Amino acid sequence: MKNIKYFVGAVCLALSLNSCSDFLNEEPVSEIPAGDMWQTARDAKAGINEIYGLLRSTLRENYFYWGEFRSDNVAPGAPVMADQARVINNLMSTDEKCAKWTTLYQMINQTNLAIKYVPNISMPDVADRNDYLGQAYALRALAYFYAIRVWGDVPLFIEPTEKYSEAIYKERTDKNYILEHVILPDLKKAESLINRNKNYERKRISICGVWAIMADAYMWAEEYNLADQTIDKMATIASKKGGRFVDFEPNIATWHTMFTEELNNKPSDDTPENDEYNSRELIFLVHFNMDEVGTNGYSYMYQWFSGSGNRAAVMSDKFMSIFDEKDMQGDQRKDFTVKYYQNGNELRKYMAGDISNSLNKTCEVAYPIYRYTDMMLLQAEARAHQGKWGEALDLVKTVRDRAGLNTLTENDFASEEEVVNYILRERQVELAGEGRRWFDLLRTGKWKEVMKPINGMEQDGNELFPIHYSHILENPKIVQNTYYGNTNN
Repeated sequence: MKNIKYFVGAVCLALSLNSCSDFLNEEPVSEIPAGDMWQTARDAKAGINEIYGLLRSTLRENYFYWGEFRSDNVAPGAPVMADQARVINNLMSTDEKCAKWTTLYQMINQTNLAIKYVPNISMPDVADRNDYLGQAYALRALAYFYAIRVWGDVPLFIEPTEKYSEAIYKERTDKNYILEHVILPDLKKAESLINRNKNYERKRISICGVWAIMADAYMWAEEYNLADQTIDKMATIASKKGGRFVDFEPNIATWHTMFTEELNNKPSDDTPENDEYNSRELIFLVHFNMDEVGTNGYSYMYQWFSGSGNRAAVMSDKFMSIFDEKDMQGDQRKDFTVKYYQNGNELRKYMAGDISNSLNKTCEVAYPIYRYTDMMLLQAEARAHQGKWGEALDLVKTVRDRAGLNTLTENDFASEEEVVNYILRERQVELAGEGRRWFDLLRTGKWKEVMKPINGMEQDGNELFPIHYSHILENPKIVQNTYYGNTNN
């Protein structure tokens, strides 16, 4: 019992630390006494910034572990990158770093604190207070959305943990319950709270960010009509620069510079009413800036995907073979996405050219969580499921036109499944390296048929990640995912 209490004390301390709250030049939350926190508008801003810092800490590595490395997009890179190779080769055990949910639950706890305290803070502008609260609800939804996609059933906390009690030991809650009763309701609350006239950020959750998460969640719930309608709402939000806030980028050269320039080395800013991005494709991204996160907080976009010595992964032969298919030849995205270099097909989507490995540790490339073409293809899939094949393929055609490719018509398909597979292949190429492919395979139930020939995935339960053994030692109420042992000790 003494050891358990020691651990809980460490966890409670950790929930207040790990601060990146200088995101907007605010005092880090960890330096503010707990009794004095959540009193002023400045506290609210710092508390919300903390959530984004914890999201960044959570996804810095797991963006790839959770969304990319289990898919058919990648193959193992350098032999020294054994942690990544085990995930790619389906050889995970219960001690993998990516099986830990510690920082994710720190993030959830911070959202719970904001949801509890922000409504009671007196602020000059009620709309600003509501916007902070809306961001907290949306980010809690996003955190749980990641959790249920990675582990399935997970412990559910909707109140903050502020002191030790036996209540911190919870059993896992059914993932479908969390989706229906927490994630989607949180997003609906966020939708009603976010400031649509002032919040024009892409490094934060805007109203379009709320709708992107919501549409994705509706697709997982197989509520295709609601996903379709939600994505349509994005066209209603205007940019201060004129036109829509989020929109399709029709030029392939500009599409390329969006990844190599727009995402790279953006400064922090304290002006959510100003949109510093030229590309309207981007909806929500995880921002990296060395002034905020320090020298050990750089993005892995370069280090893990370039240079033969420390490449975590290369693009797989299976992925590369897509470009050999008859209707994919001449795809202008290919040379912008991959480059054969030092005996491997490197992901070069985020690189303007070759880069010295000595520069990897200054990488400040953001991680795109959602962008508009992703939403268009998700909407195409939703419409295909509703029997609207022509409308679905019109959306696909817009994307393929940009890539210099022709598009099939509805008369070329014999079944809904064929149309959906066509759209999923387009998503695979368009969204390569964006942490989406594995979740697409999981969401559509295609993970077995795709991955069994590659790494032997075929047993129910193998689609989930293991729960890190330390979490089970800490909490005897948690039972391991069955594929990894079905034990609680």
